[in-house]
Amino acid sequence: MDGASLTQRLLERHRLDAEDALQQVALAVLQQEGIRDDSVLRLDRIAALAPPVAGMVLLAEWLAYVDWEGFDSALYANIDAVAAIIAGALDLPAVAANLLQARDATVFEAQRPALAPAALLFIERHIALFPG
Repeated sequence: MDGASLTQRLLERHRLDAEDALQQVALAVLQQEGIRDDSVLRLDRIAALAPPVAGMVLLAEWLAYVDWEGFDSALYANIDAVAAIIAGALDLPAVAANLLQARDATVFEAQRPALAPAALLFIERHIALFPG
């Protein structure tokens, strides 16, 4: 992978765990842009990124929030934006509909394994926008 971008190397290194790869790419974006956890303008700064990049960072952060705070709490954290990313960028409208309508944790956990691989494919299609 000589000459591969940082994002390409992260995707390759974490290929066996797609969700970890997504988290690593999101972390690389945040570090490159100097967006820290304690920033009061964090969401505004993420939203100001190129839309494909902002969407994947928001998705990664939301999935981490599900793990930290639980699915029920995550339903109140940017759920409309996350559902739009899942339906549009990832082309998984059934997962998005569950989040917005059914709000069923069991169904979400069954659908969750499809999210990160779809996100990685999306990142690969927009690789030039991600950390080089």
